[in-house]
Amino acid sequence: MTTSKQTNCPFCDKPANEILLSNYLAVAFNDIHPMAPGHMLIVPRRHCQTLFDATPEEQHAMMDLLSQAKQSLDVQLHPRGYQVFSHVGQIAGQRVDHAHIHLVPVA
Repeated sequence: MTTSKQTNCPFCDKPANEILLSNYLAVAFNDIHPMAPGHMLIVPRRHCQTLFDATPEEQHAMMDLLSQAKQSLDVQLHPRGYQVFSHVGQIAGQRVDHAHIHLVPVA
C-alpha cells in the first residue's frame, strides 16, 4: 500500500510526536481548532480528498482508530456523548482537502 503524501497538506505533514493513535493505514491526533477538549481527527495515511475517496481498507482502519480514540477519551474525559462527522467537499465545510473524521466529546 502506498502512503502518498501531498505537499503543504497539514495532515500529511503531521509530526510523529503529535500522533496519538495509529495503525497501518490511518492515524489519529488532536484537532488544532478543537470544538471541545479531546476533539480528535482520524485520517488515512495516504492523501485522499474525502472519506469516500479512501479505499474500503482505509475506511475500516479509520473506524478501528475511531473506536480506539473513543475508548481512550471515555477513560480520560468521561464525556456524556460524542459527535462523529466528516465534511465532504468545501460546500459542506471541508477546510482541509485530506479525508478525515471528527470525534468530538460532549461533556
